[in-house]
Amino acid sequence: MVEWDSLLAYATTRIVKIRDKRLGLLYYFFLFVIFLYIVGWTLLYQKRYLHLENPVGSIRLSLLAPEHRPIPEKRSPASQIPYCLQNSTTYRNFSNYNCTYWDEMFVTFPVTEDHDMLIATRYTSISQSLHNNCSLLDHECEYVDDSPAETFYIADIEKFTLMVEHTMYAPSMNKVRNGEDLSGELLDCRGQVVPMPYPNSLGKDNSSTGDVFEISKLLSAACVDLDDLSDAPPRYQSKSKRDLGIVLIAFITYSNTFSFNYNNFKYTYRVQWVKDTKFKSEQPIYTKSLDKRVVWDRHGIRIIVLQTGMLGKFDFQVLLLTVQSSWFQV
Repeated sequence: MVEWDSLLAYATTRIVKIRDKRLGLLYYFFLFVIFLYIVGWTLLYQKRYLHLENPVGSIRLSLLAPEHRPIPEKRSPASQIPYCLQNSTTYRNFSNYNCTYWDEMFVTFPVTEDHDMLIATRYTSISQSLHNNCSLLDHECEYVDDSPAETFYIADIEKFTLMVEHTMYAPSMNKVRNGEDLSGELLDCRGQVVPMPYPNSLGKDNSSTGDVFEISKLLSAACVDLDDLSDAPPRYQSKSKRDLGIVLIAFITYSNTFSFNYNNFKYTYRVQWVKDTKFKSEQPIYTKSLDKRVVWDRHGIRIIVLQTGMLGKFDFQVLLLTVQSSWFQV
């Protein structure tokens, strides 16, 4: 005979009520700690109810000599610039070169680039011609130097200004922002905010269409001095960073998670010096024919601008998953 009671039996939870103030106090204390962890730490502080994404965008860089600013500034005479040969033969134990007053059209090569730019600090001019007027159809034909190379420093390159025009786009949020509409700041290598007096300007406080930095301000933010010893290999050559060139990476970091108003965006700049590097670019200049040419060998500051950051918006599904995973962790 079938025992229906056994066949239809089911399990249930038995609740025991413990009447002990010490255990009760400990029990509710741990519940309170769990509540603080999930609500206070995970949700309010870490804001893990947000759907996060990386922004994308576009950048345009342009350079301007100090004498071409809206309020022009004259460069110092070469006789007053310590690294110029017109002033002295050496500076900080490095050989000086004659200084020349190139403007932005000569200092940058190529003139227009998107996310990076070469800002020349030194160039060498080399005059060349075809050896014995040979033909370039001859496999042994080559260019030879006509005279010793001449090397020059660019006078007061630190006074040039770099303008960065940038746009940020968050695809899932469908948000587009121009840099001039946002609040921005420049941080130095120690994480401190760098003051931005004229001609420097950033974001909403900017009277131009982009962020404007003096080269000296970017170098200071990266904690770099062009007249220090270069660490680029080979190290035995004992030349300055101004002579060999350097590489800087400027990170633009966007954020809207610093407050609970996720329509409020801001950005910060951090400039990182890439150690053990130098940079050069060679440009051949031909005049009337291919028989003769002048090669400009530029060394200088290679600056690369990268857009990064984390943007968020409220997402109920993310909130549920965060609460569930946080509860099972404890």
